Amino acid sequence: MPVTPTQTIFARYDRAIIHYSLRKPSPKLMNTSLRTAPPVRTPVIPALGPAHRFRLSNGLPVVAIGGAEAPILRVEFLCQGGRPYENQRLVAGAATDLVVEGTRKRTASQLEHFFEQYGTSLETPNVTDTGNLSVSTLNKHAETVLPVMAEVIAEPAFAQTAFRRFMRQRRQQLRENLTDNDTLAYRLITEATYGSDHPYGYNGFFPDYDRLRLDDIKAFYHGHFHAANGTLLVIGQIDASTERLLDATFGQLPPGPAVAPPVLPPTPSGAACLQLLRPRAQQTMIRRGRAGIHIKDPDYPALVVLDTVLGGYFGSRLMRNIREEKGFTYGIDSELDTYRFDGSMEISADVANDNLQEVRQEILVEIDKLRQTPVPAAELDMVRAYLGGSIAMELDGPFGHGWRYRSAIIKDYEPVSFLRRLHETIRDISPQELLTVAQKHLRPEEDKEVIVGGADRLPEATPVTDPTLPLNR
Repeated sequence: MPVTPTQTIFARYDRAIIHYSLRKPSPKLMNTSLRTAPPVRTPVIPALGPAHRFRLSNGLPVVAIGGAEAPILRVEFLCQGGRPYENQRLVAGAATDLVVEGTRKRTASQLEHFFEQYGTSLETPNVTDTGNLSVSTLNKHAETVLPVMAEVIAEPAFAQTAFRRFMRQRRQQLRENLTDNDTLAYRLITEATYGSDHPYGYNGFFPDYDRLRLDDIKAFYHGHFHAANGTLLVIGQIDASTERLLDATFGQLPPGPAVAPPVLPPTPSGAACLQLLRPRAQQTMIRRGRAGIHIKDPDYPALVVLDTVLGGYFGSRLMRNIREEKGFTYGIDSELDTYRFDGSMEISADVANDNLQEVRQEILVEIDKLRQTPVPAAELDMVRAYLGGSIAMELDGPFGHGWRYRSAIIKDYEPVSFLRRLHETIRDISPQELLTVAQKHLRPEEDKEVIVGGADRLPEATPVTDPTLPLNR
């Protein structure tokens, strides 16, 4: 059989690999000591790039981050029309989802076909605090694409057929969610943390969908999705012609009245442990945490460092103890989850049923260590390096910087000074300062805890009905 050119190339490659592997290492390499690890260096977090802020002719504020090398434009309309502003459960999410289901001039399928021909689509990012609509496009298509996006915002159809389809899809999604342990654990911990009447805590059930009316959704939408209640975020290649195009499209949106700040119910006080038994489950999920973690709190940058030490990266204390040393789980982590008006610190783990009690105890052990003993300098330096590198990578290019501005719009904070304080804290915080923050904010006696899975019933846990509503509706 003749040898093909491709086979010849691979044969040469194989011989080169074998030859390389048989070579003796150079004396210089052999004499290099491998016993000493290289020094840990904390990367410098770059300052947040400036944003060009201006208003369109209807008063709509614009935050523009330019400097992209490629001719790409991402435009996102963010309005104060999320859950905290609801007057009825689920109405904010329904309004955001239905807005892309057609306009007075185009059906949903026509809209989809229109954006597909330009290699893009309208997106409705799932954000709790705001109602969002975004599109990404090449600059050369912007004059065609952006007017249709503005049309979707200004002239949504809210057709009965789209509303009925939305209701069928949401009911089916709810049926599936109520059979998924991970989703159930998330629903239970948010409700335990914030309360069943809080916009960050309540869960939608079938009666909530039964109460939804299209007229209520339309009223909520028109009262919130307008120029006086929103911000336009633009990232990419931006020049004077881009600004003129934005004014010719989004500058024509109706102004409307600004909404009043919401009054939210208080979060529950005191510890609570809830358990949902799923006898057939091979694993059990642990979720624990508490509310009251505000991104505008002066301690928040230090909490970022503390959370990373506890469970925020692969070398964290929870991972080393519970995964690496004891082998109780494939993964365990902690995270800060912040919103516009509140936030939480939460620990999550999925464990074998037989290991539930040991893992719960070891979580408390690691929390207590952080409250009693300063973090060693070498460990803290590793966390500094991890956080500095992670944030520096996130800020690679204008879209990374734009994502920071987006977070600031949603959560209502000043991003430039926030990032500067975060950098300074990561670089300079001492073990003693971190100990003080741990003693102030790690309060396990106030944590909410949710257990979902096949482990035996805990005597201290309040049982949860599984699930409370029928799935055959």
